Amino acid sequence: MAFRTYLWAIILVVMIWTWSALAGPLSLGGEPDFRYNIKADTLSYDDATKTYQASGHATITSGNKSLHADAVDFNDETKEANARGNVRFFSGKDWVTGARIEVNLGANTGTVHNGTLFIYESHFYVRGDEIQKTGEDSYYIKDGRFTTCEGDSPDWEITGKDLKVTIEGYGTVKHAAFRAKSIPVLYAPFLIFPAKTKRQSGLLVPQFGYSDRNGFEYNQPLFWAINESSDLTLYEHYMSQRGFKHGLEYRYVLAPQSHGTVMYDFLYDRNTDGLPAPQESEGFGADDENRINRKRWWFRAKTNQELPAEFKAKLDLDLVSDQDYLREFKTGYSGYSDSDRCFLEEFGRGIEDDTETVRLNQLNLNRIWDQYSLNADMRWYDNVIARQNNDPDTTLQMLPEIAFAGSRQDLYDTSFYFDLDSSYDYFWRDCGTKGHRADVYARLYYPVTLLRHLDFEPSFGVRETVWLAEKYENEDPEKKDRFQARNIFYLKADLSTEFSRVFDVNGQTVDKIKHAVRPQVVFEYVPVQDQEDFPYFEGIDRIEEKNLVTYSVTNYFTTRKVRRRNLRTDQQEPSSDYLYEDLCRIKFLQSYDIREARGHKNGGKKRPFSDIRCEVEFRLSDYVDLDADAAWSPYDGKFSGYNAMLNLANDRGDRASVDYVYARDRTKSILTEVYVNLFDPVSAYCKYERDLRAGQTIETVVGFKYEPQCWSLSVGFRNDRAMDSREYLVEISLHGLGKVGG
Repeated sequence: MAFRTYLWAIILVVMIWTWSALAGPLSLGGEPDFRYNIKADTLSYDDATKTYQASGHATITSGNKSLHADAVDFNDETKEANARGNVRFFSGKDWVTGARIEVNLGANTGTVHNGTLFIYESHFYVRGDEIQKTGEDSYYIKDGRFTTCEGDSPDWEITGKDLKVTIEGYGTVKHAAFRAKSIPVLYAPFLIFPAKTKRQSGLLVPQFGYSDRNGFEYNQPLFWAINESSDLTLYEHYMSQRGFKHGLEYRYVLAPQSHGTVMYDFLYDRNTDGLPAPQESEGFGADDENRINRKRWWFRAKTNQELPAEFKAKLDLDLVSDQDYLREFKTGYSGYSDSDRCFLEEFGRGIEDDTETVRLNQLNLNRIWDQYSLNADMRWYDNVIARQNNDPDTTLQMLPEIAFAGSRQDLYDTSFYFDLDSSYDYFWRDCGTKGHRADVYARLYYPVTLLRHLDFEPSFGVRETVWLAEKYENEDPEKKDRFQARNIFYLKADLSTEFSRVFDVNGQTVDKIKHAVRPQVVFEYVPVQDQEDFPYFEGIDRIEEKNLVTYSVTNYFTTRKVRRRNLRTDQQEPSSDYLYEDLCRIKFLQSYDIREARGHKNGGKKRPFSDIRCEVEFRLSDYVDLDADAAWSPYDGKFSGYNAMLNLANDRGDRASVDYVYARDRTKSILTEVYVNLFDPVSAYCKYERDLRAGQTIETVVGFKYEPQCWSLSVGFRNDRAMDSREYLVEISLHGLGKVGG
């Protein structure tokens, strides 16, 4: 009983904080200079009182506002209207109904008797014996109640007397009661609450939770609207077994393309996973690193900034105290998942995976022209484990990386095409080789058609790379050759063709399917060159010798669907009556290594043929989506690996996905997620991830949701074996007000 009382007390507190949704405007009038159109079965005008008298389907309209009633008296001078019988007033998508209404259409004030107000944006129904708009931004309801539920007997509602509300101010209500199906559950003699429709400072809806690792959790956010272009949210996250985790989120907007978000958390952890002395660990990762995670924190930020001359800048920061923090605090306010989602929505780029122990911090400056682009990056990779353990850090930093590129384009109106990639990098690291590198790679193409059906494109490329080493990994005092250069050329020839056939299906939606087959042969040649003496930083510092032929066959299936109606563009020009969609793509490919065949041996045996690869993409409307690939060794007669991701859905809203990954002698796992509408209004969901090679379950999630029209109840369980964590979810949501639980 005590727990139930406590739970309902929490619900009432949440309602108090979020009652501001009631404060949508009761727009009962139009501007004084609007013209008013009056229609009725019978219409008369009293010149002495300047009053129109309308009866029988009477209607007064002004802009997007309209008043309907059986009878209306309207004073043309004062703009006062008295409507009786089946009264309905509409203002955009909001509406009011009642037995009688007195309204001043010019002053935007009035009173509804035995009325109902519907606010579309928040889906609120407000009912009362009298709903008065007493001023520009103030309301009074004598005996009122409100809910977001449909019908005369709502699942829940809040009732009270003498409800007074001032928009962008506060409201009061006497004898407030929360009712479930008309049964009073909670009572308060007097309540005061904020009634704000704009961004305003105040408490936000809290989150509650329990896990065997953190104990009872309470996460309370406080929002501060600093000004029109910036705000700050503070978080106090209490965990009974770990202490308080403090957090903040600062956001600002200077212009539509100039904005930023900064987040920071700090926790003095009472439940560490490692001890300073002796060093012991009960950490979550399958590694041998020590955990000494007492003072724990996470700083992350992203900004976009427009600069003069059409330059743009982007900044990404991601620094964390230890390798387990992001996996431990993955959910909830300011958790990894919420932070990643926030950054994706606001900036279009998220955060690196929560298991990554080398975190990217980057400052990017870029400028894009029609056919060229310039990118300058400062990349700093924070090696969390090396920093935490004070180990020598060999992480390679790019300070800076400047790239200038030209997209493929014609060469002075000739039949030739070219493109260009160039870059300059300065590589720095605490331990290891440091230095400069400049690289230019230019390619020339000459596409032609042979025998009217064959597409042939030879190309030639030249790459020039120079290094200036400041320090070698194994420093040799006798070595003076710090400046080195390399020149490599590339040859490539691409031969392909395509033939197709159109099949008549004559279905209700699909009338034709086109099957196209594209065979292709590609030859690539890069000459051998000794590169062992060159500095090695990454990637292009070692160019692999190549004498390779790759042959493939790709099948494309494209459907033509008949539009049910002829869509029109903004210019009112008729568009196509057909919709073309890619149904399926199946590709087989294999390579033949001429170098291997001529003498290079692999374990004493020549193996010039690569694995045979197959790639499949299948899209059947919005209901079936399959991506799969496989590699089969012609020498071992076995699959080297295969992956498949299948997504299924239907019109009921059910959905399921299966992700299977296999790499021989390395990985074998499956991830399944299912969401099913069992019956209205009950749904269920589950997630199951298992390492098939190790025979271990990684994560299991199950849950149910009961969701009528205006509220929902969710219960669930999550068992994360990798984190050795079990979590339970109980969440009650009153639509339009907020949710309690976590």
